[in-house]
Amino acid sequence: MKKQSFIQGAIILIIANTISKILGAVFKIPLAYILKEEGMAIFNASFGAYIMLLSFITSGVPTAISKKTAEYCARKKGKEILGLVKTSEILMLAAGIAGTLILYFCADFLAVFVGDEQTAPCMRVLSPSVLFVAVGVVYKSYFQGVRNMTPTAVSQVTEAIIKLVLGYIFAIYFAPFGTVYAASGAVLGVTVGEVAATFILWLMYTADRRTYKISGVKNEPEMMADIVKFSLPLIITAGIAGIISMADVSLIRHCLEIIKFDAYSAERIFVKYNGFTNLFDDVHAALKIGEEGARWLYGAYSGYAMTVFHLPVGIIGVFGVSILPVIAGAVELGDKKRAARMISVALRCANLIAMPCFVIMLMLSSEILYMLFKNTASAGMLSAVAYCVIPASVITVTSAVLQASGKIMLPFRNMLAGAAVKFVLDYILITNPYINILGAPLSAAADLSICAALNMISVGKHIGMKYDNMKIFFKPLLSAVVMGIFIFFIKPVVNASFGGIIMPLFIIIASGAAVYAGMIFVTGSITLKETEILRKRRSGEENIPLIK
Repeated sequence: MKKQSFIQGAIILIIANTISKILGAVFKIPLAYILKEEGMAIFNASFGAYIMLLSFITSGVPTAISKKTAEYCARKKGKEILGLVKTSEILMLAAGIAGTLILYFCADFLAVFVGDEQTAPCMRVLSPSVLFVAVGVVYKSYFQGVRNMTPTAVSQVTEAIIKLVLGYIFAIYFAPFGTVYAASGAVLGVTVGEVAATFILWLMYTADRRTYKISGVKNEPEMMADIVKFSLPLIITAGIAGIISMADVSLIRHCLEIIKFDAYSAERIFVKYNGFTNLFDDVHAALKIGEEGARWLYGAYSGYAMTVFHLPVGIIGVFGVSILPVIAGAVELGDKKRAARMISVALRCANLIAMPCFVIMLMLSSEILYMLFKNTASAGMLSAVAYCVIPASVITVTSAVLQASGKIMLPFRNMLAGAAVKFVLDYILITNPYINILGAPLSAAADLSICAALNMISVGKHIGMKYDNMKIFFKPLLSAVVMGIFIFFIKPVVNASFGGIIMPLFIIIASGAAVYAGMIFVTGSITLKETEILRKRRSGEENIPLIK
């Protein structure tokens, strides 16, 4: 079985993630028309408890399997690899069954915890997904560990297609029964998609394991102990992170409900949103927005702005997935020089994508939201959260590096530091009547920036590398700034020359991307020599390094 290089694996996952994210956006666009802001709030909030529970069960195990598989692969220990997978299957099957039962029977309690009792039916419909995701991550992590990203890509695209088709059909079918039923129908499509994705991964693993020509592999108690020992801290930290995320959602909703408006700030929020909803018609008299108003604002933020935000973040996240086995293998062989080289490559690649995405979301938020949702209520929220793409990308890569090198608690400690700042800023900013919901993305920016900086310091200390900040950050940022200036001047010209939304937006983004592509060569963010290496490379980055 031929291993894929870091860049090859990343490209495969980028293509798959791009397709998946586009399909996910296509899914949420008509879904938003059916569910509206209130329904999207229920739909998104129901995933909070699901993700928290899934984090308890699966977050540490994929990293452990990928890391151990990469180490065994580096030492050419095929029997140990198959034993690892078999042991992991048993462990995750038991954990998945337990998670499914917990989510189903504790849905009412969890719904209260996330601050919306209407999410309970959605959680019950989601509950079978816990089992299938738990089993699926075993095969996905195995393929990532042996640096074969194709099965992961195929399963992701299949899941997205099924979620799109069935989720939309079920949402329409159940819509006449009410918003909660429509949201539950959409969630049912997600569940079916997870089942199909896991089945595909199992089939591909069954075919792939035959290449080892090893039979009679037994699960080893020592191997299970190793998995649990490595995973347990990650499971605990991921679970705590899920709780923190749910608490953040509850805090945002609570802060929105307790805002005390004065006459001027009440007028501002009424004028800003009265074209989209009538929930703020009496804010002048009440001087507060109430529970329904808070749900609507959070639905606009999570259902529209964050949906767009997660498109590039999800795509860039492939660099963390791709680099983990590379770093684990390099550390296992004691090759820190190669590890440092690949970390630099991953950070550069992530930022080269993140920087233009930041500019596009910042400057074209209204156009993007109108094209996707025919709704620009959350344009300011999307502009405010746009910057977060950059630190989120850095966190993705550096967290994977720290986990692959055995420093599994450092990303969690750094995350806690950022989260503490976010909670304080959430309360201060969101309760300010002149900032309100915009406080959520602003506090998130502070949170992610702190976490990214601490992660980079930790990687530099434990890997022993020095960052070329000029190439990693400043040159891509300069290229993106030039792109932003170009968009600023061309936008009114293009809008005046073409009617509609889609054509002008396409022309602006395409021409801006062309300017950015030219600037990354002018600034030296990418050199012509490096592009030639990428074109010629066939046997992996071990033979032709991108950075010396």
